[in-house]
Amino acid sequence: MEHRIHESIGNLPTVKKLRREASVLGALGWLLRNEDARRTARGITEELDELVSLVDDFYRLLGDRNWVFSDALNLDRMRKVVAQPTPEEAERELIEYLKEKDVLHWMITRLNRFPDMRPRIPLLEKAERDYLEGRYYSSVLVTVSMMDGFVNDAFKAERRGLHTREAKELHSKDCVATVWDGLPSIQKSFTRPVSAREDKPVYEVYRNGIMHGMITDYDNDVVASKAWCMLFAVGNWVDSAIEARKEGEDNRQSLAETLRHLSEIQERNVGNDIKLKVWKKHQVNLEHPTSPDDEVLRSCNDFLEAWKAKNYGALGSFFPNSVGMTSSKLAGQARELYSSHPIEECEIEEIDRPAAAVALARIKLRFKSRTWTALICLCRFNGADPVAEWEPGAWKVNGYGVDPFTDVRELNFEKQHRCTKSCRDGR
Repeated sequence: MEHRIHESIGNLPTVKKLRREASVLGALGWLLRNEDARRTARGITEELDELVSLVDDFYRLLGDRNWVFSDALNLDRMRKVVAQPTPEEAERELIEYLKEKDVLHWMITRLNRFPDMRPRIPLLEKAERDYLEGRYYSSVLVTVSMMDGFVNDAFKAERRGLHTREAKELHSKDCVATVWDGLPSIQKSFTRPVSAREDKPVYEVYRNGIMHGMITDYDNDVVASKAWCMLFAVGNWVDSAIEARKEGEDNRQSLAETLRHLSEIQERNVGNDIKLKVWKKHQVNLEHPTSPDDEVLRSCNDFLEAWKAKNYGALGSFFPNSVGMTSSKLAGQARELYSSHPIEECEIEEIDRPAAAVALARIKLRFKSRTWTALICLCRFNGADPVAEWEPGAWKVNGYGVDPFTDVRELNFEKQHRCTKSCRDGR
């Protein structure tokens, strides 16, 4: 079977589908004379255009140098990367981004979505420390071996590691990591045979030569950084490949289903708009909370009590669950993340309500001699969808794998803006 190479992210089915839905929404807006719908449609189209341009520019600059794009990369920082005048400067800007505090930590935390990756997280965290402290050789060995084993586990019926895959196998019909032949092209270098020892410096992830000891000079931040980018791209590919196998071509959402869904969204938005006009930003009265702020306060207290009591079943219930994980798996994830971060005391200092679906709790935490202040973002969800406080749903902890462990006094408040925007107005 011949595999099609997507020349641009704009050719991916998901992007095309979003464009169609935006077009339908715009048409509905005209028919129903709804300016909000038309404005939303225009916004979706503009964001898609910007994303397509960004990814295309990324590969024009860095594709020939075997860098691969993935959804783990921060779009704002990638705009800075592609703004560089030369491929050399773009490459250096990307490497410096990966070295920034907590960047890799956030990316690694996102890999918890894969059950087969979770046992590998502790080693990846050690590789992160090695990378940041300049032990690039160690970081390379760990990341390469982990992505190899992860692919082997992800497709248990096949039991084939990444190194056994031909480049054409890494094409996927709906994966950002495969556009511009990104990941498949890198696979050719990854699996390149090395029959004789090479002592000159290399700047590619030559898996076979590195793992078999035939390449002796790969201890540099270019190889190590490419290995990290490849790891996260492999995650994208596994996501896409599993989804394709699960759903198949016949399970695409029909136009009628799309229209019905958009109509439901519109009706919901009209009702929300009326209530949002009278809703005001405010701070929760911790002593005498009014409804529905009392639900926010109870949820926050229950989350902290579960953490304090090491009740991982209750703790996992506060994690957003967009992929339909079982309660036992959520509990296991809570144990993995929180068992190494116990608390003895906790005090809610304040809770701000910047939006109808968002609460920002500033909490003082203590364990033994360490005291820190966490800024925890709670968003209200109904299943996978953010909802306003007057809709059926429950408060969940957004950024549950990072924010509660981070001393907010050491950070800026950019994440407050991101959290508010992501769950804005309960939509």
